Amino acid sequence: MRPISLIVGLFGFWLVLTAGLGGWSVMIGLVLASLIGMAAVHLLARPEDRALSAGELFGLAAYGIGMVGLILPAAWQVLRLVMQGRIDIDPVVIEHQTRLRRPLARVALANSITLTPGTHCVDLDEDRLTIHCLETRFAQPIVDGVLEQRLARLLEGQS
Repeated sequence: MRPISLIVGLFGFWLVLTAGLGGWSVMIGLVLASLIGMAAVHLLARPEDRALSAGELFGLAAYGIGMVGLILPAAWQVLRLVMQGRIDIDPVVIEHQTRLRRPLARVALANSITLTPGTHCVDLDEDRLTIHCLETRFAQPIVDGVLEQRLARLLEGQS
């Protein structure tokens, strides 16, 4: 894992979140991204890890934008449940075995599930995910493998 690509990614994320290009905002973001990036590489990198290619970084950015298409409808469904005034849900915990081989891809899948309203990845153990869903229908994109297929294409070269 190269710290430069991580720092650039963190700094870009900072700029998106702050939406301000003032001098102080940029300077603080650059310092924080550098500190966090260097610490993460020092603490988390393993010798067998390889750096992400430019194509993979671009693909992950596109994947993040594509997640909006899954997050917004799920957020709308959860909002409708809350606005009903009574919580009439049927929570379910599912186990999902992923075909993703790279640890990075597995973690990206677990985080994508947690980012989607109504679902939460409770545990990731090797290739098995334990996922809590507010309703069975919220598990459908996971069972269908939509996120997993996108990540397999981006990070593992599968089609």
